[in-house]
Amino acid sequence: MAYFNRAHNRIRTIDLTFSAALLLLTVMLFLSYHIRTELAQTNDWTQHTYDVIMAVDELSNGLLQAESSRRAYILTGNTQQKARCELFAQKTEENLREVLQLTTDNPSQQQRLARVSELINRKLAIFRLSITEYDRRGYRAPQQAQLTEEGTTLMTAVRVRIDEIKDHEKQLLGERRSKEHTTLLVLTIVVLSGISIAIILLSLSYYIARHESRSHLIATGDLQAANKDISDLSNMTQLLQSCATLDEARGILSCYGEKLFPDDAGAIDLINASRTLMTDSATWGAVNLAPFTPDQCWAMRLGQAHASVAKSDVQCQHVEGRTGTHLCIPLAAHHETLGSLYLHVPRDIEQDELARRKARATAFAEQVALGIRSLQLREQLRELSIRDPLTGLLNRRHMEESLLREISRATRTNQPLSVIMLDVDHFKKFNDAFGHEAGDHVLKEIGQVLQKNVRDSDIACRFGGEEFTIILPDADCDMAFEIGNRIRDAVKGLHVIVGKQHLGRISISAGVAVFPVDGDTLQQLLSMADEALYEAKEKGRDRIEGSCAATKGHDGGASQA
Repeated sequence: MAYFNRAHNRIRTIDLTFSAALLLLTVMLFLSYHIRTELAQTNDWTQHTYDVIMAVDELSNGLLQAESSRRAYILTGNTQQKARCELFAQKTEENLREVLQLTTDNPSQQQRLARVSELINRKLAIFRLSITEYDRRGYRAPQQAQLTEEGTTLMTAVRVRIDEIKDHEKQLLGERRSKEHTTLLVLTIVVLSGISIAIILLSLSYYIARHESRSHLIATGDLQAANKDISDLSNMTQLLQSCATLDEARGILSCYGEKLFPDDAGAIDLINASRTLMTDSATWGAVNLAPFTPDQCWAMRLGQAHASVAKSDVQCQHVEGRTGTHLCIPLAAHHETLGSLYLHVPRDIEQDELARRKARATAFAEQVALGIRSLQLREQLRELSIRDPLTGLLNRRHMEESLLREISRATRTNQPLSVIMLDVDHFKKFNDAFGHEAGDHVLKEIGQVLQKNVRDSDIACRFGGEEFTIILPDADCDMAFEIGNRIRDAVKGLHVIVGKQHLGRISISAGVAVFPVDGDTLQQLLSMADEALYEAKEKGRDRIEGSCAATKGHDGGASQA
């Protein structure tokens, strides 16, 4: 009777522990689903904040492009610039409506946007008034200067308001990202805690039923190893999400590759931009693979994991002749193959062990692919936000930020700073005679000339249209003219051919402004350089002018070539 009582008690204990484990798993699943839903909502709000910031940037850029086109039309009378001004003015109004629509849920942002809308409408009205005045009476400096001054004041006010809007959105972004991290932490705690407690309860039930049999110990060990892998992969994913560059990610990938596969050697090979070569980005253990092509790896060719254990198995060409077990797994994310994970086990292993090793490597490869793809996308977005897509030069927004920074540094260190504004002479003729493709080709070639003929510390930017700006830190008037003439000579030496047509001689005109002689603010330096550029065009083009030329003994003309 006592035996049956003990057996009954054991069965009841098993039932209780098993039921408790099931209840815990049910609660954990419910909580996980609830937290996941909340995390998805938070992600949506975070994306919404990014959309608002991007829309505000487009609004600011459109207004700047409209101002640049208006100024170019007033100075040159180019009707294309007038059309560009009207186009960007219309785009600015559309962007403003988009931002208003995106922030309907935020009353404080709506109030700020109401003020910005009023300022922008006044700014656009000045654009139209300036163009109308020019169309009616031609270029009249006093009237245009008054309109430009009023427009500059309005632009400054618009920038201040836009900065307030962006600061508010960045604050919201920080709060929402913080909420994301908190939610992820809670989800991790819930999952790990639930799994851990469930494992304990199930292990207790199994211990009572089977008296801690050997199979139970093996299963527990596997579960613990799986939990450790999950924890390691989760930590690796969080670290990869915090990386700013691929170089930072290399050390993390090598570290966790060593941690997950301590007895094996391995490498993560990424495919280059032209998809012709695989090079290792991270390695661990005694592995030394030379760069190879994607066709030399069966995993890359088949799009699935490929293993070679016995000598009779087909080996990838990049590991032919090496002993042991080889495992290659493609790194794929968002329907794109990024590279491969290579694992080398220096001994022959059984099929069960190979299956476990393959499962762990597959999970590792999935997280690595997602992390690398996310990092690549962030780098692409960062480049797109500061680069002009046509010329590859830095864009106007980055130029203004850089010039403000260099002015501050020059003020602090009492070092010279020069700015060169240049544009292509008679650029319209290339578009009219050969088409816009030829004009784009000319701009690309000049962008390459600028990149080759400036110093490493210089900042070459596309100001807009056919205008370019070069910021020259620690450069006085002499050096600015030297660099400008070197660029001018290089441009004159270009032989641009589009199709079978030679575009003929290309030349540039440039204006130089020096800090602090010509001004100590961004607006003053750009304005003085722009005036010097206009003077160079008035004096016959293909030359460099600047107010510092007289004091430095420069004649500014083409004779310096």
